[in-house]
Amino acid sequence: MGVTKRLTAVFVSAWAIAGLLNNTHAQSTPFDAESPMLRNNGWTFAIGYHALSARPDSIPAVYQTIRTSGIVDTLHAGMWSHSGNKALRLGIGYWGVVQRPLIWDRWFIELQGTRNASASKFDGLVANSDSILQPNTLLDSARSLVTTELTFRLQRAFEIKTDFFFEAQLGIGWDREWGSTFSRTGPDSMFVTRAAPSTDRVALELGAGLGVRTRSGRYLRVHATYDGLQLAPLAEEGDGRVQRYEGRYQPWNLTLQWDLLRSKPPADCAKPPSQDRPSEVLFGDQMKKDRQKQLKKQKRRAKKKRW
Repeated sequence: MGVTKRLTAVFVSAWAIAGLLNNTHAQSTPFDAESPMLRNNGWTFAIGYHALSARPDSIPAVYQTIRTSGIVDTLHAGMWSHSGNKALRLGIGYWGVVQRPLIWDRWFIELQGTRNASASKFDGLVANSDSILQPNTLLDSARSLVTTELTFRLQRAFEIKTDFFFEAQLGIGWDREWGSTFSRTGPDSMFVTRAAPSTDRVALELGAGLGVRTRSGRYLRVHATYDGLQLAPLAEEGDGRVQRYEGRYQPWNLTLQWDLLRSKPPADCAKPPSQDRPSEVLFGDQMKKDRQKQLKKQKRRAKKKRW
């Protein structure tokens, strides 16, 4: 599937899912942007599981060339096996509630960190300098000291019942490999030349999860995400898999999110009301004028009584 078709499919799917769920569930979103007690933004923290899964994890490989004499020469023939890593994932972010939600009711900006590593091994026959096939191996390895992901996400929640909800997500994230090492060891001259993996990636991210509002008023969510479409560099297959020499790997995450809520400060009658709490106007301009008139009348009446 081409990149354009894949991108279109991602957005159509997101709109279709949101529309279907919105029509199916009569309950509104559990997130209220006009809450009189709580702010409509706050911090979020995440801890979870990150995986870089090989897709596929093994594949046969044969590399043949044709000499000028017309003879077919086999440079290697064997099997590639690929494996990715699993690691802890930690994150911090900031979130807010959309004032007038049409599809998405919340936005998130998050920075998360983990570690990526992958290895690909070729086992089989490789031609030597005399073009004789002999058993040999080639090893591709890639590893980062830290992998960071800066993501902007849009989410929509659908109530299952009071305080419990399902959520869907669409996001775009930038991944950066810090302290990365990439290497090929073995008879690589007998293999197709591959560019070194990119240390930066931009991808569209899809996700879904379940959440609950706790007694303290905060939100606890279990959320799963994966890269649906890799934008930069473009994936060879037009999907979300990461290219590491011969191997392709699908990043995905399962995280526990803790969304903190902040209480609004108590109303202060001596100060003008905040824009998001207009109902707290206790002493507006007109009320002040009326009060001044009343005081003047009271003074005049007090003077008359004295006389």
